[in-house]
Amino acid sequence: MPEPYSSTSNNNSPYLNLNTLSQHARELASQGKFGEARALFYADEFEGPDWQRQLGLGEFLLSMGQTADAIEPFSLVLDYAHQTDEKSLRSVACHNLAIAYRELGYSQLAAQFQQYSIAWGDLRSADHQTLESEIHHLSEHAACDLTGRANDAILQQDYQLAEQLLNISLSREILDGDADAQAADWGNLGILQGLQGNHLRAIVYLHKAYQLHQQTQNHSALGQDLVHLAEVFQLTGRLKRAARCLQRAINCFSQCNSQGNAEKEACVRLHELQRLLAVQQHDPLLN
Repeated sequence: MPEPYSSTSNNNSPYLNLNTLSQHARELASQGKFGEARALFYADEFEGPDWQRQLGLGEFLLSMGQTADAIEPFSLVLDYAHQTDEKSLRSVACHNLAIAYRELGYSQLAAQFQQYSIAWGDLRSADHQTLESEIHHLSEHAACDLTGRANDAILQQDYQLAEQLLNISLSREILDGDADAQAADWGNLGILQGLQGNHLRAIVYLHKAYQLHQQTQNHSALGQDLVHLAEVFQLTGRLKRAARCLQRAINCFSQCNSQGNAEKEACVRLHELQRLLAVQQHDPLLN
């Protein structure tokens, strides 16, 4: 997620820098100390502006699967940005709110916040510009809005637009050398191909996402890649392969100790798949 500003100071306190604080919070969360991790964002040692504290907290909560809780700090950042007319910060807050609402299933609200993010950010008056005009105005930080718009297009089943936006975003991320962002775009392209019934291409794209997430050791994202691969394998009748992907996904989720439901949902799906396999392998002549 974008971070338009960062706090800097010569003080030796370990929590003055937001990146350091967020890293420590993730370490505590990985040890199962989620309450302590969350409390770090309210530590007195952090002397940055309150909006920066709230932005960091919101991003941390999103990464931990606490999507509903992330809305409040992002909303506080948006209020501050409105009051101070900080357009770049307003764009970031809206983009993160779009992510949160999209994950919670409020697709129309997510699309609205994504458009706000574009209007105040890199793509400006996207409501009445052609796609070519929007691309002309792209800056180095625009790919996140492209990906958000693509996700909304997928929800609206406008697959052609979604693929176009994702390919543009991927090109930008390759230039920037951001492996995690590239992986996210490859993963979304894989999901998109799967929705259109192009299963072989979906597997190729999702595997590319998986390989990139391996490079960055992003265990949560690795788990999601494997869950999506399992879906495609199941659709093509390769149930054993799908089950192996789900088992590996569960292992990935357990390593990152995410507070969300991803691991639990993968376990449920693996159990259902194992029942399907048992039925498939059952020989009625043995009874």
